[in-house]
Amino acid sequence: MRNRPPMTGRWRIQPPRRPRRMPAPARTTQTALGGLTMVTAVAVLTGCGLTGPATYDLDDTTVEAAPGEEFTLSVPSSASLGEHWYVADPRPDRRVVRATGEEDRGGGGDADGAGGGTHLFGFRAVGRGNTTIRLIHCPVGACIDKGDSATASPPPTAGPTAAPARSQPDYRTYTVTVE
Repeated sequence: MRNRPPMTGRWRIQPPRRPRRMPAPARTTQTALGGLTMVTAVAVLTGCGLTGPATYDLDDTTVEAAPGEEFTLSVPSSASLGEHWYVADPRPDRRVVRATGEEDRGGGGDADGAGGGTHLFGFRAVGRGNTTIRLIHCPVGACIDKGDSATASPPPTAGPTAAPARSQPDYRTYTVTVE
């Protein structure tokens, strides 16, 4: 009779097996393919826009985009203090860009009574060409609210009767090129 490993129940206990090592060239190929797969995945995810649209702040007033590409204009906002931003007239050329929405972020709540938030204006490049996007910043009482837009109230003037600079509307113009 041969020596057999002990049996438990219906199944025989197997001695642990050592994993087989692949030959060196196979390991190298497998490592290279794994790295290539990772790089490809990152490139694909980045190209699909999963990292989000390009964002331009107050200092970045030149926007370059390709048709179909989305971008965001980011401006500091203190809505809880009565300050608001709007897209001003003249509106951007709809054959070049279209608005995709607006969003307020950060800055705490109304109960905080503090600023520090951000207002985002989203756009999508739809066709080749050039246009401008003009934003108006309205401190408390400086603009006439028209729902989704505003005008200066009264239009900013210079002179001894002009309102203090911080309570006057301020315009920011972005130049957009879609190629």
